[in-house]
Amino acid sequence: MRSCAAAVLAAAVAIALAPRPASGTPTGLNNIPTADVVPQKILVLQGFANFDGETSWFAGFKLGPTENWEVGLDGQLGGPGSGGGPTFQAKRKVPLGNGARLALGAANISGDRDRHGDAFPYLVASLPLGGQANGHLGYSFQSDNHALFLGADANAGRNLTLRSDWIQTNDGNESMWSVGFISPVTKDFLVEGWALFPSAAGAQTNYVLKADYVIPVSK
Repeated sequence: MRSCAAAVLAAAVAIALAPRPASGTPTGLNNIPTADVVPQKILVLQGFANFDGETSWFAGFKLGPTENWEVGLDGQLGGPGSGGGPTFQAKRKVPLGNGARLALGAANISGDRDRHGDAFPYLVASLPLGGQANGHLGYSFQSDNHALFLGADANAGRNLTLRSDWIQTNDGNESMWSVGFISPVTKDFLVEGWALFPSAAGAQTNYVLKADYVIPVSK
């Protein structure tokens, strides 16, 4: 079980389509997807809160139904803008050798585009940088918001991984970057937190706190 928890140390919290989370969140860094997926037959339950002057609450899950595949959904439970139903995501990982991997996926899939916006299809590559660090580079083909994104994560000790990422928004006219961490509390329970800094004039810094609970769904 320890290996399962370690395998989701890069569990995502939110694609940065807007300066708030909840968009069908695939495995990734703070605000971008990576080419990693939840291990096969592992379920990750997620609960998170966004603080940007007002508090919003979210819950969801990610599942590895088969090898190199991930599916999931999440939704807002309360706070400003709640409602509109859940958002879905799916991702396919392609190992490239020597630790490099590629993934094609889509997040923010919803039946209520007026509330959630367009789906977020993306292609992303991840590779080891040495010293237990990883780099990530990708591109989203979201309608009216094509976006380059990049990030890195690195172990800063046995129970701490530091993460930072950057993504274009508003069709490349603005951007957001973040810095945060993820840490296991027990072998099955992990906590994440980060600060999100939008470049848009007048936009507030967002703070996100998240909990992940890892459950094997078969022997």
